[in-house]
Amino acid sequence: MVEQPPPPGEVVLNGADGQTRDGDPYRPVVFTASDLWLDYTEGTASFVIPIDAGQNIGSGTQLRMSADLTGDGTWDRVETFHYFATDPLPGAELYTQDFGILSSKGEWGDLRGGIVQVEIWSTLGDNGSTIELGDASVIQLPYS
Repeated sequence: MVEQPPPPGEVVLNGADGQTRDGDPYRPVVFTASDLWLDYTEGTASFVIPIDAGQNIGSGTQLRMSADLTGDGTWDRVETFHYFATDPLPGAELYTQDFGILSSKGEWGDLRGGIVQVEIWSTLGDNGSTIELGDASVIQLPYS
């Protein structure tokens, strides 16, 4: 069977290869923004990511957000959110920060030539899920 690439605006996550990958990025899809100059406004990051596991049973997805405030190669703030267990029904479900933070280190602060990285990966299951990009996906950082 030849796999077709996903339609524009979608990204397919790698499967977890039969292991539980909770808290430890495994073959993640990575989004990075660099040379950011933003003022910290307090609060926390938030996100809404539409995810579809199709008819796959036992799939889960996890997100980690990291910030290097000055672009010096050191992650000053890292937040790993609890994974989101998807249902085996076709159609996207919304993974948000409301599932809570599994772990965090460091503090947010002003970005001065900084870098923000978002990693998304499958935590459970042999099959990957599809995430929708575009207007439906939102990542909100605590900056103005």
